[in-house]
Amino acid sequence: MGNFVQKQFAEEGLKKDYVSIAAGILKGDPSTQEPDLRQWAVNMLDSNSPIPFSKQAKDGLLKGIVAGPAIPPPIPSCMKPPKKRTVLEEYKKLADFSQTADANSLLQAFNKFSDIVKKEEVDALYSAANLSCMQTWAKLVVEIDNDFRKSIGAADSKSIYDGLQKEIMENSAASVAKPNAHSHTVPSTP
Repeated sequence: MGNFVQKQFAEEGLKKDYVSIAAGILKGDPSTQEPDLRQWAVNMLDSNSPIPFSKQAKDGLLKGIVAGPAIPPPIPSCMKPPKKRTVLEEYKKLADFSQTADANSLLQAFNKFSDIVKKEEVDALYSAANLSCMQTWAKLVVEIDNDFRKSIGAADSKSIYDGLQKEIMENSAASVAKPNAHSHTVPSTP
């Protein structure tokens, strides 16, 4: 009787060790592991679980959780919104004013307008630099995403979005082509 109890304790200890090993295996990157090893780990956890795993749970454990890439946020200075531009508004005022102004007043108004243009041109250059910065960041994000998707054997994002766009277009075309059950067609007369 003592040997039986001792054997049971040993088997329970071994099961705990196997469950611990299996959990460790499933925490690893599935792309670098043998599929049979992951299958063994899933089976080990399933057979020692008080509740049987669903097929979906088993599939999820087999595939593993693959963390996506860490995408860096844009540089805060790139995110500054452009300042409001008033050049067009001021130009219209100058054009209207020029219809009735004398030469001296018009020259003063034009100089004021010129100062506004110069100031806003500097702001426009900052906005252009911020836009360039954001475009560089967006290209980097796409490159990181494409590299990650390639490393896990997934289609690139552009292909996925192109496929979705095509599907949307096909569904739209199909819904336009289908006659509405509530619409009535009137035969044309020659």
